[in-house]
Amino acid sequence: MPLGSFGKATTGTSAHFFVNGRPVPQGSLKFINGHAIHVRAQDLALWRADIANNARHVNVSKAKGAVQIALTFVFNKPKTVKRNEPHVRPDLDKLIRAVLDGLTDVAYEDDQQVTAITATKVYGENQGVWIRVTDRELVATNELVVNNNSD
Repeated sequence: MPLGSFGKATTGTSAHFFVNGRPVPQGSLKFINGHAIHVRAQDLALWRADIANNARHVNVSKAKGAVQIALTFVFNKPKTVKRNEPHVRPDLDKLIRAVLDGLTDVAYEDDQQVTAITATKVYGENQGVWIRVTDRELVATNELVVNNNSD
């Protein structure tokens, strides 16, 4: 998917934005004296805060119902790497979890509201993540209005 297709527009049903920086995965734990501690806790907290702040900056409305999320994680390609896609760490599912937690209480009340996710990892110039949040209930309402007006 070309990165330009996300744009920066915000509407009543959807918001699209880019969060600059190296994506931080959630979930790498170390156990010390029986306590689980996140290996990169400070980096993860800053990454989630960047996601939340960018969402607020584009005026994401907090959805009350179902939400759809589309994510494109962009990583710099190391000069010595010959592969075309970043099929190495960090794991896509851990990257997704960090973004969903960053959007909690900004784009939705709780990430249980997310009913559909698409996510990809690509190589590119600017590291970060493109995020599209779509409020499924508002989309359904708009589709009903359009369909009723076309009769």
